[in-house]
Amino acid sequence: MPSVPYLSYDAAAIPPTQAAFSVKLMRCFCQRGQAPAVRVLAACLCVAAALAILIAFRLSWAAEADSADHVGRINKVQNEAEVISASGTEAALIGTQVRMKDELCTGADARLQVTFRDNTVLTLGEQARVIIDRYVYDPERAIGETVLKAAAGAFRFAAGRMDSLKDKNILVSTPVAQIGVRGTEFWGGPIDGTYGVFLIEGEVTVTSQGGSVTLSGSGQGIDLPSALDPPGPPSPWPAEKVARAVESVALH
Repeated sequence: MPSVPYLSYDAAAIPPTQAAFSVKLMRCFCQRGQAPAVRVLAACLCVAAALAILIAFRLSWAAEADSADHVGRINKVQNEAEVISASGTEAALIGTQVRMKDELCTGADARLQVTFRDNTVLTLGEQARVIIDRYVYDPERAIGETVLKAAAGAFRFAAGRMDSLKDKNILVSTPVAQIGVRGTEFWGGPIDGTYGVFLIEGEVTVTSQGGSVTLSGSGQGIDLPSALDPPGPPSPWPAEKVARAVESVALH
């Protein structure tokens, strides 16, 4: 799956010295008014300018603080999808930002794609629900963590720059198993009456209450009937089964 360019959330704050300098200029202008009427008008303009600068400065800081909370944004949507957060439910639209603890939901015949700050790409099929349980991306300290809870439906996960960090933990939990991710693109979801995991590239370790298995060859897949069963042995999936899995999350 191609990497989707992602715009940084970092924004340069307006230096406080700029605001102080602007107020100083307006004060000088005010002092030049000689006639009483001119001085009154100049004073009003000074107050209005100072308030405008203060409001703009506060909004800039508020926007910066708000963007720091966001871990990714929606870049593709097909049919109806929602983002459920602590503040309520909103329609999933292109450009909508997502944060930790948000729940991503899709409706019938819907698709939703999110690109995270490190360019990790998550694509959901129809009737899917995924919770962003935890996300940390700190390239300066070489630390990263992604923990997703795929509660329902099919999904496709393609790891981004986080995979190159020294200290990282990438984990996707599903109704039947946990999937540990290493440099990976893979598909997961219900298929043929079981829960399937299909490896496109990289390596994943699938762990259920019944056991654990590692997929390390592209084109390998496993089937898991329930959380109590051990994952089946990795084996190549038939082309027809692979096509159905890929189609379940394909955007048209």
